Amino acid sequence: MSLASVPFKSEFAVDMTCQNCVSAVQDSLRDLPGMERYDIDLEKKRVTITGKTPPSQLLTALKSTGRQVIVRGASAASPTLPAQAAVSILESPLPIPTSIASTSNPILASSPSSSAALKPLPGLAEDEFSQKVFGICRFVQIAPRTVLMDLTVRLPPPANVGLGPSQRAFDVYVSSTGNLVDPPNSTGKPFLPLGRIQPDKDGYGDLFREVEGELWEWIGRACVVQAEATSVPASTGSVESEQTAKSGVGKIFAGVVARSAGAWGNEKTVCACSGRTMWEEGRDMEKKSML
Repeated sequence: MSLASVPFKSEFAVDMTCQNCVSAVQDSLRDLPGMERYDIDLEKKRVTITGKTPPSQLLTALKSTGRQVIVRGASAASPTLPAQAAVSILESPLPIPTSIASTSNPILASSPSSSAALKPLPGLAEDEFSQKVFGICRFVQIAPRTVLMDLTVRLPPPANVGLGPSQRAFDVYVSSTGNLVDPPNSTGKPFLPLGRIQPDKDGYGDLFREVEGELWEWIGRACVVQAEATSVPASTGSVESEQTAKSGVGKIFAGVVARSAGAWGNEKTVCACSGRTMWEEGRDMEKKSML
């Protein structure tokens, strides 16, 4: 496991109801590398962790307790550094023809010999034109010129979208704009390369590293995960262009880089718009995620 060079704080809401829950959380964190300290508040259902461990690893450890876990914020451990954090939720770009995005389409299906072929597949669901989440990238400013990025993806299996063994590398970058209408055309040229991932045969991949920069310059742009050799020209409406557009399905994913709360910066427990609790919203988000 890669660790950050300097410690930072991460805050999680964990649905704890008793001391047994607290003990389970303690056990899940005790042996993680990079941990410096953790504070558990049973009454507020809050766990605050200081250390160098990737947020994705902390989330996985906390979820291993069987409790619902929600990321609430992250920030630098140093009190002299302003809290700056952001998140990018990676989705398949629109528009995607229903025939391609269909959960019964073999292009995005798992191998027929796999039991996973019976599970819902990546893309749009036929009964709702809402996208599935294929990955999430979190950013935290941990030093004046250092941003920590933590990316986790579960993409369609490369072989099922026409990517051979030598074509499975995906470039990750912050784009010039946050226009997600038709990436990579609408998002523009890379503003800042972030690295490269090579998902396994099931589409899982991750990237944890420190990047030189200031996070405020990335806000409003997009985080793009794009198959290395993929070029998806803008559609002109012709049959030929529609086929070309389809060739990009499963090969490019993007999400706007949006500000998120720092540690102790989000006290909301009920959504002012819907009236639902954060636990209800969290469960709905988990249903969309392919992770």
